[in-house]
Amino acid sequence: MTSQRNTAAPALALGLALLLAPCVTNAAQKTRAQMPSPVAEREAAAAPVAHPQPAIEPGAPFCDHALLQREMPVPVWGWSQPGTRVTVEFGGQAKTATAGVDGKWMIKLDPLKACAVPAEMIIRDSAGNKVTLKDLLVGEVWMCSGQSNMQWPAGKSSCSLIIKALIEKAKAGERKLPPIREGKVTNVFSSLYPIAHAQGAWSDGSDFSDYSAIAFAFAHELYQALHIPIGILNCAFSTTEIQAWTPRAGLESATDDYTKGLLKKVLEGDFRTPEFPAAWGKYYQDLRAWGKASAELCRQGQPVGRPPSHPGNLNGNRDISWMYNAKINPVVPYAIRGAIWNQGYANIHEGFVTTTTCTT
Repeated sequence: MTSQRNTAAPALALGLALLLAPCVTNAAQKTRAQMPSPVAEREAAAAPVAHPQPAIEPGAPFCDHALLQREMPVPVWGWSQPGTRVTVEFGGQAKTATAGVDGKWMIKLDPLKACAVPAEMIIRDSAGNKVTLKDLLVGEVWMCSGQSNMQWPAGKSSCSLIIKALIEKAKAGERKLPPIREGKVTNVFSSLYPIAHAQGAWSDGSDFSDYSAIAFAFAHELYQALHIPIGILNCAFSTTEIQAWTPRAGLESATDDYTKGLLKKVLEGDFRTPEFPAAWGKYYQDLRAWGKASAELCRQGQPVGRPPSHPGNLNGNRDISWMYNAKINPVVPYAIRGAIWNQGYANIHEGFVTTTTCTT
């Protein structure tokens, strides 16, 4: 009973506040009338915050120590001043594009050959700005994602034995450390909408202990077979359901009730949709009724029930689409050979979802 009271306390306070709202004084009403409307507040919150941007901002995967995919066109993108011409130089190639009205530009390098010799990528624009990315390799790149099973570090797993053996052989001069590198989006973990701008980082390949254990074991096997640089694009994050990694666009074509329900929850959390005011209006009505009933129970010394659940998809980075928005979208369309995924236990209670339609 005590835990119920503690859990319900914040919602009870809000419910009582809603219940007592008609009793405010004229002075308070005047003060409230001068405050911005909820719609204005939401629009202000959604407005982009001005931050100083670099003259040339490469996309999240493009930084020192990056590993590029061999034998296929390689998109390279970023942002500069709108209208400027941007040239990317790498591997004897020079490709040029013009930044659009949003400042974004993209080029595609012709297929590259695998190379373990560090090289530089130079990005320059027509305004005279220049960025140099150092120590880039070319080989096979695999995206590795999922939840904590994939995120678990190599240094805390049996992979530490492999790492120890590799280090000992390198110190003895028998062979160099294999050119295996791991890249990540480092600064964004959640977002209601897809993020394009983000920060990324690649390891320099001198320490494997913080790599994903599963991904490192996979990369080590690839290296033993191919003997070329191997890149791991690690997007994993712990305790996430597969729904968190599903883009909203993937839900919008839903034909089954289960997926339609997921989309409805997303829409009810997006203030730009008609579903938002309808869902939240009902929520506040239910909350006011719950607050009134709970106030009477409190006067009687009785425990209160659980408050109504709020609508929408607003609990944080483990909600529907949020991890896709923040961890996957910033690295699309980085060239990769494929992906491995370890989802683990977060979806263990769902089993096979029953749908009303079946397509082939």
